[in-house]
Amino acid sequence: MAHNLADLFEHAVDAYGEDRLAVVEDDRRLTYTGLDAEANRWAAALTGLGVGAGDHVGVHLRNGVDCLALFLGVLKLRAVPISINYRYSGPELRYLYDYSDTCVLVFHREFGPAVTDAVAGLDSLRHTVVVDDGSSVTDLPGEVLEAREILDAASPERVGVERSADDLFLVFTGGTTGKPKGVMWRQEDLWRSLGGGADYHSGEPVADEYQQSRSGLGGDPARYLILLPLIHTSGLMPSFTGLFAGGTCHYLPYFRADEVLAEVESEKIQVVILAGDAMVRPMLEQMRETDTSSMFMISSGAALFSPKVKAELLELRPDLMIMDAFGSSESGFGGLGVVTKANVDDGSLFASHGPRIPRGTTLRLVDDLDEPLSDDSTEIGWIVKTGYLPRGYYKDPAKSAETFREIAGVHSVFTGDRGRYDGPDSLVMLGRASQVINSGGEKIFAEEVEAALKAVEGVEDAVVLGVADERFGHRVGTVLQWSDGHEGDFAALEAALRTDLTGYKVPVAFWVVPAVERHPSSKTDYGWARRVVTGAAPDHDRRL
Repeated sequence: MAHNLADLFEHAVDAYGEDRLAVVEDDRRLTYTGLDAEANRWAAALTGLGVGAGDHVGVHLRNGVDCLALFLGVLKLRAVPISINYRYSGPELRYLYDYSDTCVLVFHREFGPAVTDAVAGLDSLRHTVVVDDGSSVTDLPGEVLEAREILDAASPERVGVERSADDLFLVFTGGTTGKPKGVMWRQEDLWRSLGGGADYHSGEPVADEYQQSRSGLGGDPARYLILLPLIHTSGLMPSFTGLFAGGTCHYLPYFRADEVLAEVESEKIQVVILAGDAMVRPMLEQMRETDTSSMFMISSGAALFSPKVKAELLELRPDLMIMDAFGSSESGFGGLGVVTKANVDDGSLFASHGPRIPRGTTLRLVDDLDEPLSDDSTEIGWIVKTGYLPRGYYKDPAKSAETFREIAGVHSVFTGDRGRYDGPDSLVMLGRASQVINSGGEKIFAEEVEAALKAVEGVEDAVVLGVADERFGHRVGTVLQWSDGHEGDFAALEAALRTDLTGYKVPVAFWVVPAVERHPSSKTDYGWARRVVTGAAPDHDRRL
């Protein structure tokens, strides 16, 4: 049995062929057979460039057919796709190319100048390939190859490669607090954790490798709009899960609220995969004038989805199901939280700032000595996960031993998240320990303060972080984006926060920005926020 991502896709192709649409990007609409042929062309073209099993191929592309087909083509060769954050430039980009041992790099033309600077003198990189995107950029690396030329010359037939469940897949951390790290997954474990290869709650494996491709034969295909980037597992793995079961995946290269809603309306999208507040807020007002009746679920991953925004969504669409997917590069699937209008009506949506997730069989809390907390404990503990897990960090055995270790006799991942039990079946995730602010001995979770800020009228977005304070060591600071047309009343903001937060959690200093910058996955870019804070005096500081 081949529990390999490329094999699972080919099972779907064999099941659905020309009879079902697999992927849509603007005017490009490929059936399962068509997508398979395009992936095969990528595999053949890369083979011609000397790529084989175990080689690393950089994917520096926005969402679309080319990005998806390239991922599949690389996997068909047993090579390793390297996801490149297209927001990176300069030293960050060069570091990732070098650290990841990328030997062939495929990039969209718009990124040409950043790529050209980053690859100069990089001996490990053998070839660069540019994919046209409609831009007119001419600053490209020397001897760059044109993607369409090499693809047109390549065979659309499947490559004769016997693949393995042990084939490597590298998932890269977001680099939100430091340099990105590659997390090494066996493909079977990644599929079991994030690709539908096992029940998300019980961990029970599917019957066999054909169960997903069989499951979609009995009805019409589900229509997904994937707004999270394919270079992030929160975008790629839902795409694979949908494709393995015969769904149709729609992509837009850029996030623009009006284009998203036009796609939902015209293509009768049923499920939208996005990143919480950062994507939903711009869509809310326009949803009042758009027919979204086909959409029955919004699923959010990778970023905060605040109770206030969920409530506004459910006001517009009371029949909508909102799903929060939790996890990380190191843990894979961490849990699913489902919110409906009933949670607004009974008040449970606003019962806690932290997301409430089912524990299933793989999540538990431990204390500072790795001792499990009892199910009735009210202590805040460390969240650990068992089940299908990675093998460790790429090129970092010391960090691997620290994160992936035996806890209470079971191989586990120490997630670095803090939480507390909420009854026997669920826990409340409070936030990343790395973002906890220690103010005079009090521990403050940045995510809790961010959720409270975003619930205040006039606040569009916010990043919370610790700022130095002579008396308390650190106090709460905020990089703040006001909503359009809002004048910015700090006194009113503070008063609103004090109805929801203990006094020491209320920010003392604010840096106002036109827009909060985030990673392509919409995760918080703490490096950018820190540069804002250190680069200028606050616009408002109530300590002065």
